[in-house]
Amino acid sequence: MSVLLNICGLLVTSATFPDATLQQFYQQYYHCSIEHAVQHTTTPAKSFQSITELFPQPATWWPVFTADQVESASFKRLIETGVKPGIILPNEYFSAIRYYKIKKAVNEGAIPIAYYEMQHSKYFAAKATFSTAIGLRPLAALIENGWDENLISQPAGSYIIQTDSINELPIPARKIQHHQHFFYQAITDASQTSGYQVVINPPADMPVNNIEYPHLGISWEINRIRYTSTTEGVETNLFGYLLIALSTVVIPLDYIYSAHYPSLLSTFGSSISWISLLLGGGLLLILVISIIRRRRINARN
Repeated sequence: MSVLLNICGLLVTSATFPDATLQQFYQQYYHCSIEHAVQHTTTPAKSFQSITELFPQPATWWPVFTADQVESASFKRLIETGVKPGIILPNEYFSAIRYYKIKKAVNEGAIPIAYYEMQHSKYFAAKATFSTAIGLRPLAALIENGWDENLISQPAGSYIIQTDSINELPIPARKIQHHQHFFYQAITDASQTSGYQVVINPPADMPVNNIEYPHLGISWEINRIRYTSTTEGVETNLFGYLLIALSTVVIPLDYIYSAHYPSLLSTFGSSISWISLLLGGGLLLILVISIIRRRRINARN
C-alpha cells in the first residue's frame, strides 16, 4: 500500500510517509514541504527523478566503484587523472587475489567505503575494525536500502544513501549535514545527475571537471571502544590500538579473506583462548622435559 505525496507541487507515490527528519531535509535544501495529496486527483504521479529537476543546480558528483570494477577503464582513467574515487569493500568475504587488487587500488588513492546494514549495525563495527587492521580503513558507509529514520542515532560520520526502489523517497541531491552526520544521495544511472550526487560505477566518458569530494570520516564502537576514522588516520584509545594490532597477529590473513566478517569477533576470542591453551601446553611440556633431563643427569652422577 502506497501513499500519494505532494512534493514541491509534484505528485509522487511512496511506500510510506517520510519521517520528520527527511521532511526537514526537503524544507532546508529544497525549500519546499511534503504533504498528503488527494487520492482522487486526476493528475498523474511522476517519478522521484523529476524532483531534482525542479531545483536546478550545477551537477557535481563523486565517483564510487564496487570492488569488481577496480580494473575497469573508468576506474583506471580516474586514477590516472589524479581523482580519488571511492571503492566499496565486499560485504561478506573476498579472496586473497581480490584483497590485493583492492589494496593496490587503495594504495593508488582509492577511498574505502564499507556497507552499513541497519538491521546488523553491530557487524559494521566488526568489519570496520578488521578492515582497518588489514589496511582498508573505511572513511564512509554505504546504505543500499534507502533512508532510515534511525540513521541520525548512529555514530557520527558520512553515510551514502542509495535508493533504487521507485517507491522510496530519496534524500535531496545535496551535501546534507545534520549535526555530526553527513548524508549523500547515491545513484547508479549517470544520466540522472542533478545537484550533488555520488555516482556508483560511472561510465568512462563522464567529465571529471565537476568532481567534488564529500566529507570523509566515519565512527564506530566495538566492545565499548570508540573508533573515529578520518583522512588523517584512526583515533581511538590504547586498548583500541591494541585490538587492531592483535587482530593482525591472531587472525590469519587467509582466514580473513574467506570468512564472514561478523564471525571474526567470535573467532578472535576463541583464537586467543586456543593460543593461550597451546602456549600453556607448550610451557608444561618444556617443564616436563626439563625435569626428566635433570633426573637423568642426577642419576648418572
